[in-house]
Amino acid sequence: MYCSIDKIDLAARVDGRPIAIQTDHRTAAEMLAEPELSVLFAMARIINARAQLADDGHRNAAVHYVIGSKPPALLREALVATGAKIERSDRKMALEALGPGSVGATGDLADRMFAQLAKRAAAKMGVRDLAMALHMLEQQTTTNPPDRSDEAVYWTRVLELAALTGELLRAKYAGRWIQTERALVPFGFELDEATALAKNVVFPTNRAQRVIEDVGAASLFELLAAAGDPVRAATGRLMPSLRARGDVVLDEILWRPVVDDEAPKDLPIIVCGIDGERTFAMLRKEALPKPAEQALAEAYANLAEETVQCDVLPFDDAKIIIVSGSFYAAEKLLDRDFMRSLHDDLGADLLAAAAPSRGCLLVGKITDEPEAIARFTQLARTRHDQSGGRSISPAVMLVSDGRVAGYVRGPGDLDPRAPVPASERRPGFLRRLFGRK
Repeated sequence: MYCSIDKIDLAARVDGRPIAIQTDHRTAAEMLAEPELSVLFAMARIINARAQLADDGHRNAAVHYVIGSKPPALLREALVATGAKIERSDRKMALEALGPGSVGATGDLADRMFAQLAKRAAAKMGVRDLAMALHMLEQQTTTNPPDRSDEAVYWTRVLELAALTGELLRAKYAGRWIQTERALVPFGFELDEATALAKNVVFPTNRAQRVIEDVGAASLFELLAAAGDPVRAATGRLMPSLRARGDVVLDEILWRPVVDDEAPKDLPIIVCGIDGERTFAMLRKEALPKPAEQALAEAYANLAEETVQCDVLPFDDAKIIIVSGSFYAAEKLLDRDFMRSLHDDLGADLLAAAAPSRGCLLVGKITDEPEAIARFTQLARTRHDQSGGRSISPAVMLVSDGRVAGYVRGPGDLDPRAPVPASERRPGFLRRLFGRK
């Protein structure tokens, strides 16, 4: 499917080397009917496929883009920029390598395509004013959000909303679209540091996904307001926020690990930011209003004041508490007094906890039965996978005396068929659950 941005159509091996194959069965005329989308879809699919193979240990793996006819010039430019290889499904042309590509060329082409897409999206709405077009398209989206199962409609809406937002950012702050690893659609808008006070990259595609998937999510106009200077734009209390590690440029912001620096990358991290009326702005280090530890202490104190709702979910023979009712429900994992109260409610010294998505914390009692933690892990994974743009982490953490004390290791470590070192056989299953001794 030509618009499956987050999937690899086919993984294969050529001469023993892994490759990714992305297919586009449209005719050249169909591609040219929506040129900006064709280019942005193609570049995103190639970049994401290569990144997925790199995550699996196959750096610089080849990506073949399979088409049925000679590619239009604009699509060819996209394939050259991203370093893909052209493969014809009709076998009328030999496999054609297009060179290594470059991040700069990809960013330049994305910048052009987003600018043109914004004009096309405004024309579809029947207006010339881009702000009015964004308002109308966002209102249409919240009233009747596209279903993610219809990938063409869903991702087109994400890109159109992002394109309009990017042009409004360009008008307000100047800047340009660049390639980035910090968004599922691998492009962000880099603000010009002369007009935005400090160089900053914002992610309209991420916010567009939240607008589609989360009724009541902050508007894209609030991204515009906060983009140039989040500390000045978002006035409010300091609060902690759990985030996926890959969503944050760690060198730029105030953050802490949930467990320790050696923890797996799928565990969430804690960032500190300012809670506005309808938006949260992460604090950049250079914009800290006070020393880092003092800011974090204040954020935790504010979190303790946050009220949440606790519901009991009967889960086979176990009992799981679902914490919700607040934007910061997941962060109550960091409220020690609150977590101590859950020890009492569940009658357990050791708890399993997961923050799969924004506004959701799962807490359950740990037992000596591997099946129990496996069921809890599957519940956390399911909640995470269903949460779309609101997702945080599927990882399961272990809580002792109200604090995160460790984490459940990956499936391979819990596989009962895997040999257990002699030094760990006596302590049994619970010791092997902890990610640190």
